Amino acid sequence: MSTPPSHKRGFFEDRHTHLPQGTGALGMWLFLTALGILFASSLCAYLVIRLMTLEDVTDPVTGEVVRQAGPALGSIPMPWGLWVSTAVILASSFTIHLALRAIRQEHQAVFRRCLLVTSALAALFLVIQIPSLIALLREHLAYREQLSTDASLGLMPYGMVFFLILIHALHLIGGVIPLGVVTHHAWRNHYDHESHNPVRYIAMYWHFLDIVWLCLFAGLLLIG
Repeated sequence: MSTPPSHKRGFFEDRHTHLPQGTGALGMWLFLTALGILFASSLCAYLVIRLMTLEDVTDPVTGEVVRQAGPALGSIPMPWGLWVSTAVILASSFTIHLALRAIRQEHQAVFRRCLLVTSALAALFLVIQIPSLIALLREHLAYREQLSTDASLGLMPYGMVFFLILIHALHLIGGVIPLGVVTHHAWRNHYDHESHNPVRYIAMYWHFLDIVWLCLFAGLLLIG
């Protein structure tokens, strides 16, 4: 099949046809690696802070408690919506995999439907996540305020949790917008089995987002 007409090419099409094969995928892997390092380092920092809050801090001279211990690991309740959203993003990761497989086999109708379902699941994920994450932050903030009334220094690392959720939100926005654009182009027949790199890249990013959320969810569940 010949190369798609030039008027179809844009940021979300294969316009850099002069580059060596695999260049785009390599760039995407490097990009995801950088994001993964940022997220992993942030999650490790949260773990270290939580471990530092598990025991009282006493004055070495008087022996008085100057900082009370924070809550036990895994004691902060998780909103039920986060469990539901986890199932939703797993389902969306599966449907975008089906979309990529369909376009490689030139099944255009299946490809478009799968992308549309993925976009709908992504929107549902957002709708569920926003109030659930706000509720989770309120849980952490309430414990911090409780510690403050007990004349402690408010050990619950509320700020670190807020930072993790902020990173997660930026990752999510960085995936939902391109997914919507790729879906729009798919319904305008801009992709085929020979020219679909943007679909491949958004699928890679969405699987990465899936893994990031699972790690964050597990981390908050076990050490939150």
